[in-house]
Amino acid sequence: MAKEEIRTTGDINYLTFENLTDGEVLHAFTLRHGGVSAAPYDTLNLGAHVGDEPAAVRKNRDVLAKALGYQAHQVVSGQQTHGINIELVTAGNGLSACEFTETALPDTDGLICLEPNVVLLAYAADCTILYFFDPHRRCIGLAHAGWRGAVAGMASAMVEAMGRLGCRRQNIRVALSPSIGPCCYQVGDNVAREAAGHLSRDVLLPGKDGLYFDLPGYHLRLLQEAGIRAKNIISSRYCTSCHQQYFFSYRSAGGRTGRMAGILALTPSRKAVT
Repeated sequence: MAKEEIRTTGDINYLTFENLTDGEVLHAFTLRHGGVSAAPYDTLNLGAHVGDEPAAVRKNRDVLAKALGYQAHQVVSGQQTHGINIELVTAGNGLSACEFTETALPDTDGLICLEPNVVLLAYAADCTILYFFDPHRRCIGLAHAGWRGAVAGMASAMVEAMGRLGCRRQNIRVALSPSIGPCCYQVGDNVAREAAGHLSRDVLLPGKDGLYFDLPGYHLRLLQEAGIRAKNIISSRYCTSCHQQYFFSYRSAGGRTGRMAGILALTPSRKAVT
């Protein structure tokens, strides 16, 4: 089996990752087709904050939940602000898969959970969704990070937060969703200035028309520096800008487009090793 695989359930297409497919977690990264939204949100837009018709977003979220086999009341999401705030969530946080951003956890880009059947959900359209799973501790985490979250250290912050809950770094598996790649992610001098001291030449790359940022490469570096084993990390080969037939790309669409979703949940099975 490939490290990542496009699967289809009903009309929904989504990516799965080999290191998360042993039956202990439900996970997916949605592709852009299989929904009802009209252009420029066509068709499986899952973001309620982008200007799409609310009824279409509700329908898309219902279709996704049905395809993956979860219920609206199980879902927890955050109001993503490109920060590194992380929340430990429980079934008591249960929001609605079809509720909109005013019901989400405020100012939250990282979610961690130790309970089965709580569905963590995050949105992206060029940023990276990071999936974390410790099969020994039975702990999961889901994080959203673009360049600001990356430079602020979201990847390592998630590892540290899971460590405080008893996870051992050598046991944590990580998958990185499709995101905009260094082939397409041109950044301005403002990024270089703000990121000074954080980014080195291997992730801030010179091109003929400016600087390009290796967003997934930077996440990978932070993860390995935080103690995650390279063999336990899968990074998607897809660039969202290069593969707009599959994915929404905020940058390529000029800011008016839909959002994919990252989904992660523990399935009920064995107890954690503490």
